[in-house]
Amino acid sequence: MRKKFKVLFICMFVLLGMVGCSAKVGKSMSFTYSVDTGDKVKLTLDTSDNYKLTSELPFSILKDEETLSQGKFITEESYSQLVDTVKSDEKATLIDSGNKEGNEYIFWSYNESEYNYAVLISDSETGVIIGNPVSEESAKECFEKIDISKVE
Repeated sequence: MRKKFKVLFICMFVLLGMVGCSAKVGKSMSFTYSVDTGDKVKLTLDTSDNYKLTSELPFSILKDEETLSQGKFITEESYSQLVDTVKSDEKATLIDSGNKEGNEYIFWSYNESEYNYAVLISDSETGVIIGNPVSEESAKECFEKIDISKVE
């Protein structure tokens, strides 16, 4: 009887330990790309709530297997041109601009039908443009879930 109790106690202890570990582990997926500018860029997506990142280019951000956003890499010069265009085009509406984890970004809608983020990656000659035709809220959620960084 004592032996059975010991085995049961050890099993419960191991199970509790495994549950504790799984609660601490974050859910994310990452891909690193060698970009035409010569930079290596890492994209990391928080995959909680059934989000997923595809590895092929243009990359896609999906939720429940539905594509919400697509993105591609651009040059620093293309980023600057986008900023100028958004500021001067009557059909473009600047929604937000700022800094996320050291990366400069702008967020705008074009003709109120597509919502776009352009990001200039810190200490690089590379940017990313991410388009979302679903909604402003969907675009914001995707952007909040993705981390973009240069790999040394």
